[in-house]
Amino acid sequence: MTQTVFGLIDVQCGFMPPAEGVRLGLPGFGELPVTEGAVVVPLVNQLMASAAAHGFGVFTSQDWHPRASAHFAESPNYTTTWPVHCVAGSAGAALHPDLVVPAGTTAFVKGMEVLLDGADDTSYSAWNGATHAGQTLASYLAAQQAQTVYLAGLALDYCVAHTALDILTRGGYAVVIIEEATRSVAAHTGAQMRDRLANAGVSFCSAADALAIWQQRDR
Repeated sequence: MTQTVFGLIDVQCGFMPPAEGVRLGLPGFGELPVTEGAVVVPLVNQLMASAAAHGFGVFTSQDWHPRASAHFAESPNYTTTWPVHCVAGSAGAALHPDLVVPAGTTAFVKGMEVLLDGADDTSYSAWNGATHAGQTLASYLAAQQAQTVYLAGLALDYCVAHTALDILTRGGYAVVIIEEATRSVAAHTGAQMRDRLANAGVSFCSAADALAIWQQRDR
């Protein structure tokens, strides 16, 4: 039996606006802030709960970087190099504390390799990650007998996009991005990447449409 899978990409403290950390009184927020990143939290909670209630596979991903890596730079350009963020085991690498992750969710970490200067940066895509037990996203989706993978999270123009493209092109699965449950690092790169994704065959939908489609599959 084919399955629907919902994936939540990198809704981590380090990608939240600093004000969110101040509000919660917690460290790790604002390392690489995505504007309005915290806005997606209530919506993705609803999506995860619905996916789990329908018996769909649910997975999360997290950046889990080493501290010393060419992924980081003292003067980052915010396209290929970045400020230090989401270092493995740090407060910034934790999922947002208001996320309600369903029981049975499979958690992937990515970006664990030390990136050398000039090397291909594979850290954006959850396809290149693994669980702490070593399971890959490819093997997880195969075990779920996945047909369609819905994605949400941060950021649309980088980690969500690269994960979507890999699931589509390397895995051969249909991919749908729930657009209002994402945010981009920058508006122009978000718009450019959205066009690239659409041209590649990735679909987009609203949260209401996704929930309605999932509900129809119960009938």
